[in-house]
Amino acid sequence: MHDRLERALRRPWIAAISISCVLAHTAAVRAQSAEAEALFSEGDALMKQGKVAEACDAFEASNRIETRAGTLIRLGECREKNHQLASAWSAYKDALTRVKDAKKKAIATGRISQLEAKLSYLTVAVPDPNRVDGLALTRNGQPFDPALWNRPVPVNGGEYVIAGTAPGYEEWKATVTVPNEAGKISVEVPRFKELARSATPPADRPPADRPPVDRVGLGTQPPGEPARDQGDLPGRWTTRRKVALGVSGVAVAGVAAGIVLGTQAKAKQDDAHAVCPEAGTPCAGADQAQALLKAGQRRALGANVAFGVAGATAIAAGVLWFTGAPERSRRRVAIVPSITPDTTTITFLGRF
Repeated sequence: MHDRLERALRRPWIAAISISCVLAHTAAVRAQSAEAEALFSEGDALMKQGKVAEACDAFEASNRIETRAGTLIRLGECREKNHQLASAWSAYKDALTRVKDAKKKAIATGRISQLEAKLSYLTVAVPDPNRVDGLALTRNGQPFDPALWNRPVPVNGGEYVIAGTAPGYEEWKATVTVPNEAGKISVEVPRFKELARSATPPADRPPADRPPVDRVGLGTQPPGEPARDQGDLPGRWTTRRKVALGVSGVAVAGVAAGIVLGTQAKAKQDDAHAVCPEAGTPCAGADQAQALLKAGQRRALGANVAFGVAGATAIAAGVLWFTGAPERSRRRVAIVPSITPDTTTITFLGRF
């Protein structure tokens, strides 16, 4: 008994909740219909004022809020007056799928029949040989579905830009103009041109990851090693070694001059001894002997200077020769000076 009473008390609440939900839903539908109706009325007023484009926008907005056959018929009439025959034909076709009123159905059917004879068509032809991997087409910047390729599609009159892209190929674009009525325009998509590929390095050029080969017989130049001076001659004859050869010529000339002057100094000394054989004994030709000795001393001094110049230039030539070696050889040369109380020597170690 108690359970039956509790269930009876609970039923009014369930009914109240159900009624509230229905009322809320009805209120939402009415609010939505009111917005659609306001836009519909605005479009109707704009049509009467001759503002066709604005009226079409109002009818289209009303149809987005609530799709109705009457709104679609008015949108079709508006598009038709705006010379957008394909859009008008499409609106009438949509209205025909929703219409229930016989009068509205007759209007939509009649307008469809009249417009079909006036429609313009655009065909984007893509022959099979011209289809490349990744081919994508656009029409006025919007993707053009491959299902519509090679098919005449009803379009409004105007200018259309057909563009295409594909990986590894040059982009393509064509512009066509479609008449407002009874136009049949076709544009064929060509086979795209392949993009120029990067040139293959010559066969005799070593790859970038391998060290370059030294072509003058000095082996392989290690990575990161500075290149040879472009002013140097190939191989061992670098610019510095050429200078060394010139300097060594001066050394040779100095040695030759020292030998000549030394020989002459010895000859003068011998002549002086011939005039006065005994150094401590008075001699009638003492003045002549003295003159010969002085001349010999001058030549001896000149010989010493010549030998000194020859020695200095020889050292300079050696330094220039070894420091002017090619980069690889230079690393195998060491110059070791040695100084003692009696002599100063320079030792060159390495392969030449």
